[in-house]
Formats: sequence, C-alpha cells, structure tokens
Amino acid sequence: MRTAILFLSLALCLPLAPSLLAQDPGAQQDAEAAREKLLKAADQLDNIQANSEATKTSVDGMKNDVAALQATVTKLQGDNDALRQQVTDLQAALEAYKVEQIKARQTLIDNVAGMIAAGKDSGATKTKKKKETAATDATPETSSPVKSPGPPSSVPQTTASNLAPPPDSSQPAPAQPTPAPAPKPQKGYYHIVASGETLTLICEAYRENGVNVTVSQIRKANGLTPDSELKPGQKLFIPKPGT
Repeated sequence: MRTAILFLSLALCLPLAPSLLAQDPGAQQDAEAAREKLLKAADQLDNIQANSEATKTSVDGMKNDVAALQATVTKLQGDNDALRQQVTDLQAALEAYKVEQIKARQTLIDNVAGMIAAGKDSGATKTKKKKETAATDATPETSSPVKSPGPPSSVPQTTASNLAPPPDSSQPAPAQPTPAPAPKPQKGYYHIVASGETLTLICEAYRENGVNVTVSQIRKANGLTPDSELKPGQKLFIPKPGT
C-alpha cells in the first residue's frame, strides 16, 4: 500500500518537472534527488514487505511446530500415566503373590507337622501293641515230671563202608564266601507334591519341623537332577538324616 502511494506521488510530480527545470537548474537537481529518494523508499518498502511475508511464514511454521510439540507432550503424559498405572498394578500383584506364597508355605509347614505327628503316634501305637502281644504270649514255666529212661536202643554196628575218611589236615580248608551285608533301611517320610511347591519350600517345611534334610539329600533319595521339575501329585521320599 505504501509503495503504491509513493509511485502515485512520483507520477504527480513528473508533469511539473519540465516547467521547473526550465525555470531553475537547481530545481532540476532537487527533483532528481527527490526522485531517487522515492525510488529508494519504494525499494525499502518492498524489502520490508517481503521480510514481513517471510516472517509471517516463519511464525506460522513455528506455530505448527509448537502445536505438534504440545500434542507430543500430551501423548507422552498419557503414556506416562499408563506406565505408572501398570507399575502400580504390578506392585499390587507382587504383594498379592508374596501373601499367597507365605500362606502356601505356612500350609505346607502345617501339613508336614501333622504328617510327622501322625507318624509318631502310629509308631507309638505299634510299639504299644507289640509290648501287649509279647506280654500276652508269655506263659509261666511249669515243672514236668522226670521220666525214667527206657531200655537202651539198639546201636547199629560200625562197618568200614559207613566210615568217612579223616580230613586231610595238610590241605587248607576252602574259604567260605562272606555274605554281603543287607542294606540298612532308611527312615523318612513320603510327601505328595502339591501345586506350586518346590524342593526348597519342601525342604524348609521339613526343617521347620525338626527334620534337618537338605535339597541335595532329597534329590539323591529320589533320583532327581537339578533340572528335574516337580509335578502336582508326585510322590517324594524325604529321608530323615541320622537314622
């Protein structure tokens, strides 16, 4: 708009320039100077207008960038809230799992304690029954009359045919094989594996009840390896060390 006004002013001044130049040479120089100023001002206005357009474009781009950044920040905040919720849920699940593990461990210990107590009661009952049976079977000794010896029985005559040759003392007697000692039966308990139980938990449960067994001893007694997995319902023999 300003450029158009300057060009309009220049166009209005040009018709008057010949009459002024004819009257005064100095006026001609002034008119040329004014014309150059007007042209420079027009160029400056064009530059300003171009810069203004470029600045406006840059500002619009920056606005778009700011909007995109705001959208990204909003999305990140939403993702952060979702991650926090997931962490909270995982912590709650972990706490619940710990509580369940504690309950399962205590249940295992109680079951083992009941089984060991039942085994002790059963052993005491068997010992008592054996003592009662032994007392019932025992009868007092009675004196029996002494019988007079009967007539002497006929003794067969010794003949050469039924005499065995005397052993040769010069020959050593053959060595008799030594029988292998019978394996000593190992005492312990049979344990039925429940869901979620491990050898470590089972070992801890028995140790809590006075059976100082180790995981390696349980593995050895049952032919297990470190890679063996326990299955629910599996029957394990828990050795009782020192027996």
